[in-house]
Amino acid sequence: CQAEAKIKNDDYNLFRHPFYIGGVVGYGSTTWAGLVPKSEDQNSAISLSTPIDVSEGGGVAGAFAGYEISRFFAVEASYMHYPDATVIFDTESLFSFLNDDQTEFISQTEAISVMAKVMLIIPDTNIRLFSSLGGANVHRKDILNDYWRFSPTFGAGLNYRFTEDVMGEFGGSYTAGFGESNLNPTESYFPFLYSVNFRLAYTF
Repeated sequence: CQAEAKIKNDDYNLFRHPFYIGGVVGYGSTTWAGLVPKSEDQNSAISLSTPIDVSEGGGVAGAFAGYEISRFFAVEASYMHYPDATVIFDTESLFSFLNDDQTEFISQTEAISVMAKVMLIIPDTNIRLFSSLGGANVHRKDILNDYWRFSPTFGAGLNYRFTEDVMGEFGGSYTAGFGESNLNPTESYFPFLYSVNFRLAYTF
């Protein structure tokens, strides 16, 4: 009985700090490549309006803060900066014609999100599995567009309490994008976003 009481007391102490704040590092990418036709489908008509190549993906970084309403539920806000994407066009494209013969542009993407997180404790461990759902305000900035757009975002992973003051987390996230069919789809396109990341937080 004393042993059980000690375990419960230790468990309470481990999760007794509900506020947390920390940083994020990992790998992530935008999805501009989705606008590039397959090589067998590329022709002069399609290349007039769509990119012919894209370079994207790399390191992501950000910050987050949250409040654990209980050991099983939390509300969290975060900021994430995604790697720049280089979007390349044909020399005879509409983009090149409208932009002084340029054949590429660099697009920057960042996102601010608010999410609800549901957690499941693995018995007899300090590990919790989680899934999260919320909304993200995605910012695209380049020579064609400088605009914010609201999109749904999702996440999943696991977190671990190293001590009552330090929490680590490994997981992935996905944020929906937007696109429409028109003569110049890159003007209105918002890339889908994904990342795999490690997060470290201080709890208080």
